[in-house]
Amino acid sequence: MKRIGIVLAFVPLLVSPAFAQWTRVDQVPAADIFSVFTKGDTIVAASDSTVFVSTDAGTTWTTSAKVAAGVTTVETVRVHKGRLYAGTFGQGVFVSSDLGASWQSFNAGLVGGFADSQLRVMDLLARGDTLYAGTAGSGVWIRNLAAGGWSHHGNVLEPAQASSVEGLATSDTRLFDCSGVNGDVYYRDRGDADWSFDYLMDGHVAGGLASLAAIWTGSSWLVGTNIGAFHSALGQSPWTYIDFGLHPTFFTSFALHAGVVFIHFANPEGTGIEYSNDDGTTWQVLDRQPATFTYEIASIGDQLYAGRVDGLWRRSIANVGVPPTVLPASLRFSIAGPHPVRGEARFAVELPESGWVRIALFDLAGRRMPGGVDAMLPAGANEVRWNSSGLAPGVYMAQLDAGGRTASLRLVRVP
Repeated sequence: MKRIGIVLAFVPLLVSPAFAQWTRVDQVPAADIFSVFTKGDTIVAASDSTVFVSTDAGTTWTTSAKVAAGVTTVETVRVHKGRLYAGTFGQGVFVSSDLGASWQSFNAGLVGGFADSQLRVMDLLARGDTLYAGTAGSGVWIRNLAAGGWSHHGNVLEPAQASSVEGLATSDTRLFDCSGVNGDVYYRDRGDADWSFDYLMDGHVAGGLASLAAIWTGSSWLVGTNIGAFHSALGQSPWTYIDFGLHPTFFTSFALHAGVVFIHFANPEGTGIEYSNDDGTTWQVLDRQPATFTYEIASIGDQLYAGRVDGLWRRSIANVGVPPTVLPASLRFSIAGPHPVRGEARFAVELPESGWVRIALFDLAGRRMPGGVDAMLPAGANEVRWNSSGLAPGVYMAQLDAGGRTASLRLVRVP
């Protein structure tokens, strides 16, 4: 069992300033939260035997009934089409149609694994009318949610000694399985008769290299392992290895927010969280949390949630991945619209700092023309418009005055 019995000897870890930005969800007890999942405005978080549910994006929370007598760990929890599914370690899958107020066994057909390993459910994945279960020792199982029970999904994993599934992921066409401990991963495209395998080390066996989680970003695949992450545009070789410097990794997971992908990794030193703006090609540190063990992360709105050994935590990621505004080093003044101008003149004004600006127009004899611009503008790029229809056709000089600094340009007015 992967959750219970982990003894951690934490050592000092570099702390980022963002560490202080996390706050605990106080409606959820400060105890193990093994799984976090979000969909729409709903957040679900799994503990030892209950599930905590919010249907308003984290504002309020309710606690489910106990999933079943004897359940000691809810390994994974999912919401799909208004129903709540819980995968437990040792008692299989349970379903609730009332967001946890009551539970029913969902194990019809989930039989036949060695030593009942089919009941040790490590991950659940819903796709359309199909629910998939990854188990600790009995491979992957599949169930049609409209009718029928569970059936074993493929015959490749057990002979390959890859029957212990740590995570499942999907794209529109591919089901991806994280199992095996020799650098091997498995995928199954729609219509395939069985699983195909690939090696993260591009065709080479890598003893001890275990995949733990995967995600399809929309344009590439990422696999989190016990030594870092691997990136592939195809979901198969070639793979590119990313070393985050904190390993061995015991747990890792992914989250997506507004085109930014997040990864967390937990090891004996604590938790690290990084993010990427380019589908996992390059990464930046978001947090380093010493003496903090995280099981799983998930995002909803502008919040990142983390299920940890000390409860459910969250922080804002509203500005994560947003490029910083680069202010001009000096005053810039130019014509932004069509030139020569007819009815309306458009000026581009770039300011190194906010302040009052004035624009005046002079003819070639130095006479100031009626009108002008007098306005407070923010730092950075701005556009100012001026109706020039009252000017006679000809050549003019526009002069900008901003905080004692000036700039000028030539403007041609045509009929």
